Amino acid sequence: MSKQTLFKFGLGIVLLVGFLWMFLRSLESTIAEPYTVDGESLSGWTLSLGEPIGSSLSTLGLRSPGLLSSLLFDQLFDRTMTSMTSPNDNLLPIVLASELRGDIAAVFSSQELLELARAANLEQVRLDPVCMAVKREPFAGRTREFYFVLFDIPAVAAFREQLGGLAADSGVHGAFGPIDLVLPIAGSDGGFRSWWPLEVDREVDCQAPVGR
Repeated sequence: MSKQTLFKFGLGIVLLVGFLWMFLRSLESTIAEPYTVDGESLSGWTLSLGEPIGSSLSTLGLRSPGLLSSLLFDQLFDRTMTSMTSPNDNLLPIVLASELRGDIAAVFSSQELLELARAANLEQVRLDPVCMAVKREPFAGRTREFYFVLFDIPAVAAFREQLGGLAADSGVHGAFGPIDLVLPIAGSDGGFRSWWPLEVDREVDCQAPVGR
């Protein structure tokens, strides 16, 4: 191979690497751009019970008004251009179905939890989104992904603490500890429940802010 041919080959490799680097930088910049939501969609959420235990992630959750989940899903797809699945039940979990089992199931019914949440005025709170986040894990030779919006909701944290106190008064200790409050948006498969128990690392998992 002549020196001229080697030079052209090397130049082509450099140009290809440079193109790929610029493409990845552009993709990262696009993914990190803020997600936009209507300010009205951050209030007026309604309390709702999940499907019967065994088919739902949540026993009790908050349901967003309008098409918030769909709009965020569309924005996510526009950035990633990846085929993903949306959850069947668009609830932000307050009490997980897995938490209302065993001894604690004898203390609270799902209806009692709903009444306590309404008494705590959780339908009056305004939600504060932290970020759009993603969890990834290897699975069967590929990578699974789970996208969600992380929220800070002090009123919900206080409500769960209240439930823990009521459970302790009934002899069940250690129930309803702190959880990260997230609204599932999309996943590479339909196994959304398998991501729980979910621990969010804000430094690693957060990809972009969410706001008006």
